[in-house]
Amino acid sequence: MDVLTLETEPKTKKPEDEKDYESLQWSRGDELKEVVHTLISHHPPSQYGHCLRVSFRGRSIYFCSRCTGLYGGLGVGVLAIALLGIALEPSWLWFLIALALGFTTVVDWMTQRISPRKTTNHIRFVTGATSGIGLAIVFLLANLVYMLLTLGVMVFSVGIVSILENKLNPTKSEPLSIDETLEDEE
Repeated sequence: MDVLTLETEPKTKKPEDEKDYESLQWSRGDELKEVVHTLISHHPPSQYGHCLRVSFRGRSIYFCSRCTGLYGGLGVGVLAIALLGIALEPSWLWFLIALALGFTTVVDWMTQRISPRKTTNHIRFVTGATSGIGLAIVFLLANLVYMLLTLGVMVFSVGIVSILENKLNPTKSEPLSIDETLEDEE
């Protein structure tokens, strides 16, 4: 009985621009790293300029500047109000102060999105911290109505910015017509 055997060609060196398929395989560890990256940075590598970089043993971790400020401000705000024994009375006044503090982030983000103005990581961090202090006040007021109003103001602000951005830059959001799609394919 004849056995058919196939000989493989000798391995040759791949061109530099051709990637090795095996090295592109993702493992569970890679997926976990990507999830952690998304949670702490939520910016693609092309926007790492919006992040604070922390390097340790040759590895870099990127933290969103605004969110880092927000969490820091929230922690500092809660500690300062609790340790200094600040009475949040009258609550309506403190709620208005919290909203004003929160609007620093909205104004910075809004002007960055709908105008040519570009912000810096320092400004992102500081406005995030002031919003964090505002959130600390809202949380410590422990009033569900104030919390829901704060959430509503945040959602409304994002919605307004999105609408304004789409009005000012309509080409970014409009889908291509069939004619434009066919022209692109040719």
